[in-house]
Amino acid sequence: MTFFISRPQRALAALTVMLSASLVQPLSAAAETIALSSEDQARLGIVSQPLVAADSGVGIHVPAVIIPSPESPSQLVARYDGVLVGWHQPGGATVEAGDLVATVNSPALARVQEQWLAAVFAQANQRALLAKDRQLFADGIISQQRLAQTERAAQQAAFNRDAWRGQLQQAGFDEQALQQLRDGKLAPGDYPLKATRAGELSREYLRVGDAVAANQPLASVTGADGLWLRASISAALADGLALGQELQIAELRDKQARATLTLVSKNRQLSTHTQRVEILARFQQPVALLPGQRVSLIVSSTAPGVKVPASAVTRSGAEASVYVRADGGFEVRRPSLVPLGEDYLATAGLQSGEQVAVQGTAQLKGMLLGLGGGE
Repeated sequence: MTFFISRPQRALAALTVMLSASLVQPLSAAAETIALSSEDQARLGIVSQPLVAADSGVGIHVPAVIIPSPESPSQLVARYDGVLVGWHQPGGATVEAGDLVATVNSPALARVQEQWLAAVFAQANQRALLAKDRQLFADGIISQQRLAQTERAAQQAAFNRDAWRGQLQQAGFDEQALQQLRDGKLAPGDYPLKATRAGELSREYLRVGDAVAANQPLASVTGADGLWLRASISAALADGLALGQELQIAELRDKQARATLTLVSKNRQLSTHTQRVEILARFQQPVALLPGQRVSLIVSSTAPGVKVPASAVTRSGAEASVYVRADGGFEVRRPSLVPLGEDYLATAGLQSGEQVAVQGTAQLKGMLLGLGGGE
């Protein structure tokens, strides 16, 4: 059977199509809000939690180790090979800068001491000759050329003395020890190891009479206010860090006295062994940690924003959706997210304190696509 549509009927049909087309966009916008009562949320197992700001306490946990400050000497090192003569401080003792910790005897150092003593006496003789020649020149007895030769010889003698003295100072000789050596109060080859700073002494397991190699650490002195942290992280993670930013470690984050660190070094070269970037951070206050202790560093981004749990995100292709709890249901938002460890960082579109669904997001996504779930 054939039906004929009159001109008024065709006009009415066209108007109906236009009205239907005009309603498509509002209906699509309305679909961005999912109406769901609290009872239905509980029935569907939908759980929400508040978002938190991505500050220094929010980020990726990476392994790190506590180290003494690299900006101040803390190790007591035997600069010459020899034999450990004696310990003067027990392990764990609190020492002050300049306290004698150990004595080592080295035949190699005995030769350096001998050369320094000879240079001291030679320089004293040249100084006396210079004073004599200056007087002779003033009296017109010697020439200017003769005085210049004596001055050069005195300068060379002083340089030679200072060069040998520098080697002894590297071995741990301060002014007091040098004077004792000059006065014959030290045995040939003996040299002291003294604390370079105040703190707690840690001794290596060496007994009196043990052989000591050149440049071998014998002890270290650590102060609570001189601790740093070292960690190796991926290059991508290092790119999100900035020198001077504050960091935290998980072990002290929840304690009453929060300990913060300042990032002070970030290498721009990958380690050939680990293919990772080494970073150094300095504690801003004394902490109850020990050098060598392993901790968990919280690496956070410098970009402001909020941390979005991975469980709060659903994806449709490359588009990510987050379900923000609102009155009578959830509002669907599609913020721009960047990885933050296992979770994400949202720099816009979400605010700290807003409640987002972290369980039951699959049901919410299905309802958004018109697959039901609220019945």
